[in-house]
Amino acid sequence: MTSRNSDQINHLVTGAVDTHMHTAPGAFPRHDTDFSAARKAQQHDMRAVVTKNHHFETASRAMNVRDEVGFDMRGGITLNEWVGGLNHHAVDGVSNFNADIVWMPTITAANHLENAAVQMFEAEEDEKSGLSVLGDDGHLTQETLDVLDRIAEHDMVIGLSHLSPEESIALVDEATDRGVEEFLVQHPHANFLNYTHDQMRTITDLGATLEFHYICMSEMMGNAATIDDYVDAVDVVGPENAVMATDGGATANPPAVEQFKNFIRDMLDAGVSEADIEMMIKDNPKRIFDLD
Repeated sequence: MTSRNSDQINHLVTGAVDTHMHTAPGAFPRHDTDFSAARKAQQHDMRAVVTKNHHFETASRAMNVRDEVGFDMRGGITLNEWVGGLNHHAVDGVSNFNADIVWMPTITAANHLENAAVQMFEAEEDEKSGLSVLGDDGHLTQETLDVLDRIAEHDMVIGLSHLSPEESIALVDEATDRGVEEFLVQHPHANFLNYTHDQMRTITDLGATLEFHYICMSEMMGNAATIDDYVDAVDVVGPENAVMATDGGATANPPAVEQFKNFIRDMLDAGVSEADIEMMIKDNPKRIFDLD
């Protein structure tokens, strides 16, 4: 990285938001706690980070960081089996901690258990069962609809997580009618999702934003994407319908801030303009999370 490029990247990182980061404790060994992650982001003059946990909520932890560090960390809850799955009571509960986002099931989603190359727990591999937002009739389940109503009531963002593209499209279509305004489609290039360009267009036309993760270019995620895949996807949906994030935190990969810088560098090298990158790491995340 040249000195000029380093200055350019640091300039872009200033005021940026990483909308997807994992901190310790978590399902995998992590580089940082909430507090050390916040301090590192603060040292780079980032605007905010959003932390996620596969098992429990991160909203209360983010509140502690905001109070004690003075950095704008945001959090939410992932509706995996450990919090009762698609449980509207969990959504109500986390609203007491100013949660910003509700992620749909991840590692206990039926789609993940059926299609992910890497499973996190032997029991999940053996059972091959999991959570779906769709019933046997192909329609959204009542418990899913109850969750959507609570998310709309509390004005939270929905993260589509590890739901299949078909599930996610159906959910976004219904949730917009129920008053949910913001959606993030996590790692659409992941090998257990593998959105087509047509599916990317469909879900963004419904109002969702694609969340591209640098981690998808790592061995940990099966090298599911290349930088050209991201450039092509941006061309398909437009930078106004995308964000760049890391999904960082696992010790198997570089620290999240380093990944964030690498993502910016690689997109610049691939010919993506500074203006488009700023839209994806600043303007769009600030809109989605209602950041000043």
